[in-house]
Amino acid sequence: MDLTIYLKRAAAALCLLFVMAASVWFPEGMALAKAPVIPDAISMYAGQALVQSAPGPIKRIAVGDGKLLEVRVLGGSELVLIANKPGDTSIELWMTDGTRRSVSLHIIAGNSQQATDMVRKLLEGSSGISINEVGANVVLTGGDLSQGDMSRIAAIKKLYPQVLDFTSANAVEMKPMVMMKVRIMELDKKSMNQIGIKWDSMISGPGGGLVHDWVTNPIYRSASPGFNGVDASGSVAKLPLRVAGTASYFGIATSIASQIDLMMQTGDAWELAAPQLAARSGGVADFLVGGEVPIPISQGLGETTVQYKPYGIKLHIAPIINSAGDISTDIETEVSHIDPSVNVNGYPGFLTRRASAQLNVHEGDTIVISGLVDSTASKTFDKVPGLGQIPILGALFRSRGFQSNRTDLVIFVTPVVIDANSPHNRELIEKSDRLRDDFRKTIGNDIVD
Repeated sequence: MDLTIYLKRAAAALCLLFVMAASVWFPEGMALAKAPVIPDAISMYAGQALVQSAPGPIKRIAVGDGKLLEVRVLGGSELVLIANKPGDTSIELWMTDGTRRSVSLHIIAGNSQQATDMVRKLLEGSSGISINEVGANVVLTGGDLSQGDMSRIAAIKKLYPQVLDFTSANAVEMKPMVMMKVRIMELDKKSMNQIGIKWDSMISGPGGGLVHDWVTNPIYRSASPGFNGVDASGSVAKLPLRVAGTASYFGIATSIASQIDLMMQTGDAWELAAPQLAARSGGVADFLVGGEVPIPISQGLGETTVQYKPYGIKLHIAPIINSAGDISTDIETEVSHIDPSVNVNGYPGFLTRRASAQLNVHEGDTIVISGLVDSTASKTFDKVPGLGQIPILGALFRSRGFQSNRTDLVIFVTPVVIDANSPHNRELIEKSDRLRDDFRKTIGNDIVD
């Protein structure tokens, strides 16, 4: 026998024994109150025991389905009805005076009144939901309910199968909006060091000159533009108006020098993009600034399709916020551009830097989700031929150069909860209005309405 049916029958038997014991042990004058007369239709729940009175002394009784209902007769005119399991049945009563009574019974799975009270307690605090007991069922009605209320109703229906749900969810639920303020920064740090002794790579060679006058006058003379002579004091020599005889010069005057270099060149940082993307809690949003490159793809039977490869700055977010202002979000960001150095059958390659993460962060806090590093280095040597190869002393006749390029891509994310009247949203609206007004002043009102 099923354990549930066994327990229900045991409870009904205890109730029957209590009634029989009461009829025996209560003295005369202290009899129990008379049970109500049995109606033509009764609704019960499985496991319930109900005492009813017959219209008169009972002669005979018949039960339609003994598996659903058990009937006991007490004192000749009282009936104890015990419902075993859900279903519909009936009983027939014959009285000693010749009259007859037919009673129909509807047995449900559980106590509807008790279930109604429990459902009302479970949904306490949920506005817009009406809870009513209709027959053996608990009927829920209401509209524009939140997802939280709908989830609670679904859980209650699993506990109480007699619950009938006629509610509807809010099609446009006003959930909080989350704006993700993203800053994509590129830190370009270049260092170029020159350390060593660097000698001059060119020296002056031999030089010569000749001065002789064939015709002269006491007023002026014509000098050669290439005359760069100097006198004994080191000053530029000035030719006299008359040169006696022939003055000539041939010789070499040169020098070689060196300099010690110590130089460093540093770069700075700049902002590649600062997208601000908003989405409601539980929704998604995407952002793309760039373009698409068509790439033909060969298919079967000589057919060719075109696939577009996007590039540029992309951002994808899927935020969720709770009542405490804590934000959880999936975020994907990518910076890519065409690489002209890579070419396959006329189609270019792409340089891509991508980051994706799942974040838990408080409103207004900033978190760094990525640091993508790209670095290159080169080294050069300059030396005087021959002398730069001398052991030990050769270091005095050569110099070395080292150049390093390092690029750091850093992504900062700051989530902010906004609505139509939030200060941040008003600030963005005012900024757009200023840009529109400036554009009107520059271009005119015909383009911007």
